[in-house]
Amino acid sequence: MEEGVIKYRLEFTPGSHPGSLPLTELIAWQRIMQGLGLLGRVPDRYGGLAYGNLSLRLAGNGFAISASQTADSPLPGANDYCQVTNWDCAANYIRAQGPAKPSSESLTHAALYDADPQIGCIIHGHSPEIWQARESLGLATTAAEVAYGTPEMAIEMARLYREQGFHGHGALAMGGHQDGVVSFGRDADEAGWEMVRLLRRALSLP
Repeated sequence: MEEGVIKYRLEFTPGSHPGSLPLTELIAWQRIMQGLGLLGRVPDRYGGLAYGNLSLRLAGNGFAISASQTADSPLPGANDYCQVTNWDCAANYIRAQGPAKPSSESLTHAALYDADPQIGCIIHGHSPEIWQARESLGLATTAAEVAYGTPEMAIEMARLYREQGFHGHGALAMGGHQDGVVSFGRDADEAGWEMVRLLRRALSLP
């Protein structure tokens, strides 16, 4: 399957971004992740497509998520995000609104938010260092045959979350999605520092 391509059924309403969405901290973490190479675009990786995405649970109305192919925005802002208002992982369906279409990984984010109401923020980064060291780091990993951006990946992520006994924060690796790592926390800082600590641990391995 081609990377970076939306595979779910999308009902999308284009429009201006709701200025009330609390995105300041999330956008700050997007810039930090870009600086660490965990989000962005590299010509000789993943077919030259942008990689990585972030989301934030919204009080009472779904979640905000970075738009498809915006991980390398030089000055990320609110117009790089949209609002997911409804979803059905089993039916491969997303409803969203905003300036641009949601990330191809929106179903995975939705499944984790469904798995635990404590999760407030999710970061999906790409790190060869973390991914290749996932066993040494003790990272729970999705089955290698499960492709990214599919209902199967969403179901697999939720299954792993429940089986590992997480309580609102932690990280998982994506076995069938090269270099894919997901961190999550009760807020943006907790999800962001989880990813930073993982990278530090991976780089410290012999």
